[in-house]
Amino acid sequence: MPAARLARTRWALSPVGESAALLLAVAEQSGDRTGRARGAGLTPEVAATRALLASGRTPLLAAVCRGFTVYLPELLTPRPETFAPTVDEQLHRVATTDPTEVGDQLTAFLDGGEARRRRCPWLPDGQLGSAPGGAGHALRARMERGEADVREQLARELHQLWVVALADHWPAVAAGSAEYVERQARSAAREGLGTALGSLHSSFTWRDDALDLAAPTQGRVAGTGPLTLVPSRFLRRVALHAPLQRDAGQVVVPVATPWPGGTTPYAAPHVAPVLGVTRLALLKSLEQRRTTAELALLHHLTPGSVSYHLSRLLAADLVRRERHGRLVHYSRTARATALLGPTPPEPGGPAG
Repeated sequence: MPAARLARTRWALSPVGESAALLLAVAEQSGDRTGRARGAGLTPEVAATRALLASGRTPLLAAVCRGFTVYLPELLTPRPETFAPTVDEQLHRVATTDPTEVGDQLTAFLDGGEARRRRCPWLPDGQLGSAPGGAGHALRARMERGEADVREQLARELHQLWVVALADHWPAVAAGSAEYVERQARSAAREGLGTALGSLHSSFTWRDDALDLAAPTQGRVAGTGPLTLVPSRFLRRVALHAPLQRDAGQVVVPVATPWPGGTTPYAAPHVAPVLGVTRLALLKSLEQRRTTAELALLHHLTPGSVSYHLSRLLAADLVRRERHGRLVHYSRTARATALLGPTPPEPGGPAG
């Protein structure tokens, strides 16, 4: 993250990106051996996406979903040009993607090999195989009509997905995501941009002027083009979209499900200005004993950031610390419980 890239890093919402996130949620849950693979515990948006893909009305998106392993064609996740682009603006970008790019991306998706390595040079050989089974048949058949036809059909199918699964929910999703971005901006103002970036997710660390992402593969995303941070309700993990495309790189960060009306589980506005949103969130989750590592994982913070906030809460007599063997557990004090007041009913839980 050289200075030029860091200075141009920004947040943005992405309605088409969230539609693509629904595809990934379905693809990854389809391979899950738990109850999610049988439809248990699905959010309404994911359930609607599954039903649409099974209906035969979106054959290309269904093929993408069946064939997804580690690479998603970048045209499905257009970079947001403004903080809150409309879905029509983003679909226009999908429908007008350069035909050569469409061909290169679909070849990387379908055939793997060196075509995929050029787009994701950090992938090991085991992740360069072709799309599994007959997943690519519909895409290959469409490509025979030309890349322009493929991109336009994908835009039409993404619009169907948007209407069926996401349009009615988007105001609440966008409001919750915007509130999350505002919290991150306040964190950056208090703690510095590097610390704030490292605290976005438990897999992130900011060190040596670089943003490290803990992952099973080794690689480096260089360049000085702007980086866009995109909050996602439906992805349960960090994702990189178009990381090697100049000015198009995106880091997608999972966020908690918003409350109705766009608020979040970090509510209690009467004490939020005093404690700060991050400390309030930590305090609200200490209704039971938790370790620093558990809190870091739960809130997508680094252990160092959690330790700092806990030290301030300890000094204010809002948390207590108890050692049990090698582990140190934290819990709320009676003073904190009285300060927080009644706890609102829990929402449905994290999505995706």
